[in-house]
Amino acid sequence: MAPATGVPQRFYAAFARWLAAEGYAVLTVDYRGLAQSRDAAPERRPGASMRDWMQGDLPLALRHVLARAARGQSAGARLPTLWVGHSLGGHALTLQPQLGELDAVLCVGAQLPAFVRWPGWWGRWGAALFFKHWLPAVVGTVGHLPSWALGGGEALPAAAAMDWSRWGQMPNYFASDPALADAYVPERFRGVAHLYCVSDDWVFGPEPAVQALVDAFATAPGAASLLRISPQQVGLAHLGHFAPFSRRAGERLWPLMLRRLEAATPALQPRA
Repeated sequence: MAPATGVPQRFYAAFARWLAAEGYAVLTVDYRGLAQSRDAAPERRPGASMRDWMQGDLPLALRHVLARAARGQSAGARLPTLWVGHSLGGHALTLQPQLGELDAVLCVGAQLPAFVRWPGWWGRWGAALFFKHWLPAVVGTVGHLPSWALGGGEALPAAAAMDWSRWGQMPNYFASDPALADAYVPERFRGVAHLYCVSDDWVFGPEPAVQALVDAFATAPGAASLLRISPQQVGLAHLGHFAPFSRRAGERLWPLMLRRLEAATPALQPRA
């Protein structure tokens, strides 16, 4: 399970336990510099970057998962693997060297969040203000990005916040960064990916930004689909960017998402 920006692994505990009850071995992580992966260095040091998370921490986690899948093999075939990505944990998928070994992907609010993808002039203006001015101003003032500057979650190291700021101003987020050109490999994906856009996730996951991530897999042998979900479909007044992983939403939403993905992914279906 690959977390969103500034979201600790404990936030996903209920969903992870539910998946485990469904028969999955589940690995959750904290990115370096956050929560249980925070080191003793003062917060005012630059600390970990988003590149560290996406090109260091998550590839290491995936290697561990694939090794576990190989150990659990039967009849000469390894166990199937599922990547669950929330926001950053979804778009980080395009930078994974072992992307081609995944059988299935389930993402919620995952996007390529360039500011130009927020709908309406007010949306683009707000996103541009956030990436170009708010993030650098706060980091420059206090030396890191405090949780209050994000409305909650974990404080971000300065380097991670500035990666976010820089990429958000690019036309195709980090896919436009020349330094990541060789690492950006969505064409390697061979599995089935369901990327969910939440109808009331206007702040972090508007549909054009989610669609951009779906489009990134257009040349891959695998199948990536944009799926829409609304709070009304699961009997709630609000979902937004974070509630899909809450226990309250889980009773109705999690089975819907998992069963749909399992039905579309032969590797996840039970074998005799």
